[in-house]
Amino acid sequence: MPLLSQLFNRTTKWEEIKTMTKYFKNVKSLEDLKNQFKALARKNHPDAGGNADTMKEINCEYDALFPIWKNRHNIEEPQSQTTETADSTRRKFYTEWGWEGSRYNSNMSTTEISKTIKIYCKEKYPTWKFSVTSEYFAGGSSINISVMEAPEQIFDLESCRKAYAEHLEAEKAGYYGGCGLAMDIEKMLADDNMHWQLHSISDRDKQYFTEYGFTVMEDVYKFMQSYNFDDSDSMIDYFHCNFYESFNIGKWNRGFKVVPKTARIKNQGTTPAKKASRKAAEPKKETPKGIENNAEYTYKITKGEDTRDGSELWLVRIEETLDREAYKAEAAAMKERGGYYSKFRKAFIFRFDPTEILSGGKAA
Repeated sequence: MPLLSQLFNRTTKWEEIKTMTKYFKNVKSLEDLKNQFKALARKNHPDAGGNADTMKEINCEYDALFPIWKNRHNIEEPQSQTTETADSTRRKFYTEWGWEGSRYNSNMSTTEISKTIKIYCKEKYPTWKFSVTSEYFAGGSSINISVMEAPEQIFDLESCRKAYAEHLEAEKAGYYGGCGLAMDIEKMLADDNMHWQLHSISDRDKQYFTEYGFTVMEDVYKFMQSYNFDDSDSMIDYFHCNFYESFNIGKWNRGFKVVPKTARIKNQGTTPAKKASRKAAEPKKETPKGIENNAEYTYKITKGEDTRDGSELWLVRIEETLDREAYKAEAAAMKERGGYYSKFRKAFIFRFDPTEILSGGKAA
């Protein structure tokens, strides 16, 4: 009996080859073939508890059948011809809902991803305070993000109040769970014990937040998930992901607070960057009163670009090595001048050319 691949070279008649296939039954089209393969992979792949030899046989049959049904598809439906191959359609995921984030990198550890998220939050939302931690355990690892402070109220208090009242009414009527919001957000804020384990940020809870608050949290959550992948299916007790995630407001031992702050970058809001490039207003270049430039320091000033929106910025580095006290004094002075220190850039950042106000120092 000839091999399927040999048979393909001389015929495309399904009737002649269907008796030679062990796993693919009554294939009706190219799409049907691909769907059968997905179903077989979910059932027989070793990661899902299947047998490795069985999966090899399924792959061999699929590799042989695919060009036959691809050729038939392109002949019968010339308006929708495909250039796919068996390999290109063979999903790396074994569940129907598997996905991979745009920044996923198998070489990055959960700790490294956690540090990257922490830098992202600090750089993009300087007036917010996030706690970003990672942990490892027998079943894998996790990244936990908690919103600890925001510059303004992130809750839609009116919506929260109505949802809590709805929950109380449902309890009186004997209904428990699934009705309204089972938390008195206003009281928790007043008592300084605001802690909500959201786990994820989805439209399900959007009604309880201001547009600004929800947008920032959604952006941070999506940034975290861009480093993740998930190929889990709880129906078959199969769990496989890069890391487990948790997103909370406050912590069990320290509640979320509203702490009004002014962004360290002048004239820059903390709302997520819009598609259109934002242009910071040109600050005054006079040296602030009470701040004197240190003539002993050599400032290296480099013009750069904000990687988030392409806007201009200037990086200032001090050539001399400073002790702790000297650095703290200079950092405070830079802040008064309109700059701030970026651990990511390892330099003081200005949204305007600081050459004039730093002219008291030596040029690099």
